[in-house]
Amino acid sequence: MRTHLSTALVMISACSVAFGQSFEFAGEHPFKLGDDQGKIEITLDNAILRKGDGCPVHVKFTNTNGSYSVYNWQFASLIPLPGQLAIYDSNRGYLGDLIAFEMGSRKSPGLTDWTFLYTGSSVASWVGFRAGRVPNHIAGGSLPAGIYYVQLILYNAFVSYHPYFTGTGEALVKTFDRSELCRSNVVKIQIVEK
Repeated sequence: MRTHLSTALVMISACSVAFGQSFEFAGEHPFKLGDDQGKIEITLDNAILRKGDGCPVHVKFTNTNGSYSVYNWQFASLIPLPGQLAIYDSNRGYLGDLIAFEMGSRKSPGLTDWTFLYTGSSVASWVGFRAGRVPNHIAGGSLPAGIYYVQLILYNAFVSYHPYFTGTGEALVKTFDRSELCRSNVVKIQIVEK
């Protein structure tokens, strides 16, 4: 039983590797697919965070050109998330995803999880994380006090021209494209001891 549990924990900890991703530090960049474009922005009310406190992050996606549908812009955790809130150390080394799914109830995504956007329209939501904690992190998830950087990375699964053909339920989960679509601005934070 312990061997199976250890194997499962290693697989979860290496989720970015398992999906063939490299989320090395990079600056903000919007997405552009043909004539269609979009931009993601994040803001925090406070850049100095006490270890263990909950930290809300305001997320805003704007369609800067075109017409397309976006998936799960509310970041509902019951279905696969459309991106990750990456955290980097002071040397800009990738540490993990602050909003990664760990365990709990899940449901299958459906057509109601898509929203159609026209040029100039936007959607906004909040995502949250606990300061100093990185879910599924190999070192136990606890970070020391210090300087860090956070950035929202949206996956290609976030945008579809025809969500009816993209699939729903298990079909969508099996083809969920976690490769990078675009990145938000980078926010510098400081985590301090309580």
